[in-house]
Amino acid sequence: MNSKQVHRFVVSYLESKECHFIEKSPVGVTVKLSPDADRALSNRPYYWSFVDRTGSPPETMTYRWSFENPAMSDRMNASNVSYVLTESGRIIQEDVYFGSRRLHQLFGVVQQSGRCVTLFEEPPRGRLDPFASQPYTAWLGVNFKVGYECDMKREELYLWGVSLATGIIEERFMDKLKDRRLTPRLPANVHLLKNGLSLRKGMAQLEAALERRLRTADFSWAVEAEARRQDELERIRQYYDPMLEHMNHPDQMEQKEAVTARFKQREAEIDWQYKPRVSVSVLNCGIFHLPGLD
Repeated sequence: MNSKQVHRFVVSYLESKECHFIEKSPVGVTVKLSPDADRALSNRPYYWSFVDRTGSPPETMTYRWSFENPAMSDRMNASNVSYVLTESGRIIQEDVYFGSRRLHQLFGVVQQSGRCVTLFEEPPRGRLDPFASQPYTAWLGVNFKVGYECDMKREELYLWGVSLATGIIEERFMDKLKDRRLTPRLPANVHLLKNGLSLRKGMAQLEAALERRLRTADFSWAVEAEARRQDELERIRQYYDPMLEHMNHPDQMEQKEAVTARFKQREAEIDWQYKPRVSVSVLNCGIFHLPGLD
């Protein structure tokens, strides 16, 4: 990410959390965090537990974030955090760039808070009858990550959606969303149609469709990985079997048990490294209310 992309990402997050911008420029922002953003970013759990217990009005922190990318030598030789005292209080100054701890924290916060969202498409402005109500249908969108794993790894992403009204599955759901303006607030003059599917049934349909897709995939990589696994197992058997065969003396029983344990451990390590497997996980999901009846 370059500095402009970092700037756009950070400002977008702060706006979504309704933070108060004191100063904004192309190279940095000075912002007073909202309570939600302060809880997520300031690392003050004891302060917020005190606020929650006593009901005191919270005093959130103010940051001045610079998005200019410092030279590598500056990153190594100086702290990227400093403090400025003003009449309104203390301002914490930080450099926020790709690779910085603050940006890494923001990525984690956004990923955690955005794992499940509810969004509505904004209707075109000025084109709708103010006295009419437009029907919206709910879609369940799920971002699946499929991992093909052995001693090598390949990952694929599937962002699929299912209409909770009709059960239609859209495998190019991202294309359906990318040109739409989405908002977390229900727009005016919109009514939501009743769902024909529950979230559980919609998710089950997506999982079944993804499983059918994966069953038709090319698994030659798994055959090759299994062959490599057997080769590695045979190699360690040729090493350990003769050693164990010669440990028949009663005085060698303790040593034999130790060697057997190492042998089993090496087999387990080879299984973990080479055994082919397919893993499926959900990165994030959302309910998207879109105009129409499909």
